Amino acid sequence: MKKVELLAPAGSMEALYAAVQNGCDAVYLGGEMFGARAFAQNFTRDDLKEAICYAHMYGVSVYITVNTLIREDEMHAAIDYVSYLQDIDVDALIIQDLGLLHVVRNVFPDMEVHASTQMHVHNPDGILFLKNQGVKRVVVPRETTIEEIEAYAKLGVDLEVFVQGALCVSYSGQCLMSSVLFDRSGNRGACAQPCRMQYGLYRKEEDCLVPIKSKGDYLLSPKDLNTLERLPELIDAGVASFKIEGRMKRPEYVAYMVSLYRQAIDAHLAHRKFKVSKEMIEDMQKLFHRGFTTGHIFHQKGSALMNPIRPNHMGVEVGKIIGLKKDKMRVKLSRDLDQGDGVRILGDEDEGFRVNKIYKDGLLVNHGDAGSIIELDRIYGVKEHAMILKTSAVHQLKQLQESYQGYQRRVDIYGRFTMKKDQHPSLSVYDEQGNQVEIISDCIVEKAMKTPLSKERLEAQLMKTKDTPYTFQNIEFDMDEDAIMPIKEINQMRRDALAALNEKRVLQHPNRRKNDKKDQSISLTQKKECSIILHTYEQYRACVDQDVTIYIDSLPLYEKIKQENPEVKPITPRIMKTAYPDQGMIQDIGGLYQEKNYIYGTSLNVSNSYSAQFLFEHQAQSVVFSLETDKDECIKIMKQAKQRYHGGSFAYVVYGKRELMVSEYCPINAVEKDSDKKNCGLCRKHDYLLIDKKKRQFPLMMDENCRMHLLEETAWNRLEDIQELKKAGIQHFICILNDEDEQTSREVIKQVTSLCQ
Repeated sequence: MKKVELLAPAGSMEALYAAVQNGCDAVYLGGEMFGARAFAQNFTRDDLKEAICYAHMYGVSVYITVNTLIREDEMHAAIDYVSYLQDIDVDALIIQDLGLLHVVRNVFPDMEVHASTQMHVHNPDGILFLKNQGVKRVVVPRETTIEEIEAYAKLGVDLEVFVQGALCVSYSGQCLMSSVLFDRSGNRGACAQPCRMQYGLYRKEEDCLVPIKSKGDYLLSPKDLNTLERLPELIDAGVASFKIEGRMKRPEYVAYMVSLYRQAIDAHLAHRKFKVSKEMIEDMQKLFHRGFTTGHIFHQKGSALMNPIRPNHMGVEVGKIIGLKKDKMRVKLSRDLDQGDGVRILGDEDEGFRVNKIYKDGLLVNHGDAGSIIELDRIYGVKEHAMILKTSAVHQLKQLQESYQGYQRRVDIYGRFTMKKDQHPSLSVYDEQGNQVEIISDCIVEKAMKTPLSKERLEAQLMKTKDTPYTFQNIEFDMDEDAIMPIKEINQMRRDALAALNEKRVLQHPNRRKNDKKDQSISLTQKKECSIILHTYEQYRACVDQDVTIYIDSLPLYEKIKQENPEVKPITPRIMKTAYPDQGMIQDIGGLYQEKNYIYGTSLNVSNSYSAQFLFEHQAQSVVFSLETDKDECIKIMKQAKQRYHGGSFAYVVYGKRELMVSEYCPINAVEKDSDKKNCGLCRKHDYLLIDKKKRQFPLMMDENCRMHLLEETAWNRLEDIQELKKAGIQHFICILNDEDEQTSREVIKQVTSLCQ
């Protein structure tokens, strides 16, 4: 059975130790720039070098996240960073930005590249295109089903699949909510996690907003992924790498999750059954969970997927407050509680703390048994009958810390020792990867006058490797029975041999090349055009008599309208599972595999001229700037494209409600029906919206595939930018109509077209 990779997160050096010592095959981590976890501890350049040496010593691969969108004036720094990463021997880069992918494949042809889940690759065409670009691995979206994984695994590209940890409610790379609401871009590694905030669902009825009662207020907060029990199915489906999420998690979490998945993978590959026990589940829950789900992989929906009750660590219930005194709280324990455990008391405002003192019958104790009544120092503001959760277990954490201290994990090596009289002794050491070293001592072996060195004594000295990660599985001896040499010389030969072997193991990619990137000229010129993207037939009526290009963002509606107007063009869905049309606007990387002259929309996240050039070289007719680039940045990209590539056709969005999220999850169905079936029809009967605690309203648009498109409250209006952009050479402007009625659409179109002339 094919070996699969266990890939662990490392948000700190301690987490790296935890992952490696507990059995991972590879780790992924980020440096101080261009990583999608800007608020993790992350690694300095010196830290990265140390981390790679440590991991390679154990045969563990290191993948560096360079998986953010890169702005025009950052690309030179990004290239310099990649050059440094190649020099320190990283095994692969995880990339989102198409421009950086373009540069890396040209300048660093031997560097292995993995397409980040942020690149939004969700169909066979996208995978095949990246395969043609030399991408070794694709990290598929968390929304990918087991059936799709099985099909994609046959395409000749390694698939990396998330199996444990936090889920995003939106397709990765397609979420603008944090950027729009908090000026913290998820595509730039600074997500403020608006999905973990409170929202209410409302239905529009005439002029009223009717609140829909739900089980909780965290309507966009998913549970945590846990596929431990379903791992055999994923292995059999052809997954190459099993990815644990958690670069923001504590090292103990990493240690335990890696150890469990290591056991499960090894058991299946050895044709042994692995049983997930209740104790394992509870230990996972104590470390971190929001409830567990097998996710979209195994078709979970509604309450099976989401946790509207709590967006943070739920721990496990440990007891309830049964009485309050002036300075004490009486607690009836449902589980054991130890001094040093972390707990949280639930209430209007949760109270979390570490248990410093436990009282039993008026005496200080360090432990309380399940079923007993104890007292804790009172926390004011808590109420009687409040539930207490255990959020960390001191003994569990200590045990997990011990699992990655020192050299718990061993590397098998083999040796041959030669000791012949009147000759220099030698020690050869080799590992299972084919690395081999030989140490020849300066000393001369002598004939023993009394007691010669025995094979047993020699072996005992050579086996002293506990202060290293290595263990001799076998040592062959070629020796004269009456020979002798100094013990200290044998020890030095062992140390020198292991140090030399270590150097060979650490350097995995000694012959990587660097090329000079040559810019290619392109023949595209900027076209003067005003385009309208619409979603309803009423909006079509508002623009059919205008001098505009009409794009229809609904394939069923497009099929209907093109019968009366063949000039209209389609926009493919952001999640494209079917065949691509012959024309129109493309929203994902899979369209590049078609090699047709499409326009590429905002979903491609073009944030620099290198990304644009990449698309132009693959038949793009025109490129729409990312919605996260402002006017000045767009002008800069345009100028750089002209300077380096002597051309390029760009489009700029001047009006529209931006889609803040696109999701397989439907909050309407989840709250109103909680059905595991699609096409419930509720969204066709009424309009719905989410409202947050600041009373901001977010309209919900559900498409024909029952995917949620979460819109911003008011239209994004950049009409005032048009004149300056025209002077800079940008002539193509786009207006997006989402939920506007016919009259509003007419007014907007009239204003846009007058400015674009």
